[in-house]
Amino acid sequence: MINQEHIFLNQQCASQSEMFDFLAKTVVSLGYGKDESQIKDALIRREREGTTGMMDGFAIPHAKSPAISSPTVIVVTNDMPLEWQSMDGEKIRIVIGLFIPESEAGTTHLQMLSKISRMLMNAEKKQLIKEATNKETILSVIQESIAK
Repeated sequence: MINQEHIFLNQQCASQSEMFDFLAKTVVSLGYGKDESQIKDALIRREREGTTGMMDGFAIPHAKSPAISSPTVIVVTNDMPLEWQSMDGEKIRIVIGLFIPESEAGTTHLQMLSKISRMLMNAEKKQLIKEATNKETILSVIQESIAK
């Protein structure tokens, strides 16, 4: 579900909308999705249900869509903190996007969301991701967290 090709450091998105564009385009370019516009629409619909902005500069936007062919995780660190309705009112700099085929919405989706959310409750793991200067560190922390 995640490898180094799914991690993008030092991106330059200027808004949540630009981040959603980047995520949707990336899912399609990596071969996990078929339609950027449907994937972005799924991200927007989910965000309208309630914020995916967590605490300490992290967000977990997620999309379930028939336009997604297989589950994947995309991680983005953004150079500029993004306006995003978050639980603590802080801007978002690290985005962990979950992309799930609609057929796996009740299983894979909930399992992944639960594992990533638990990971973000661990101060040490959050700090490792925040301070990471390479993809390997981020990959290691996330893989360890979702393997449990």
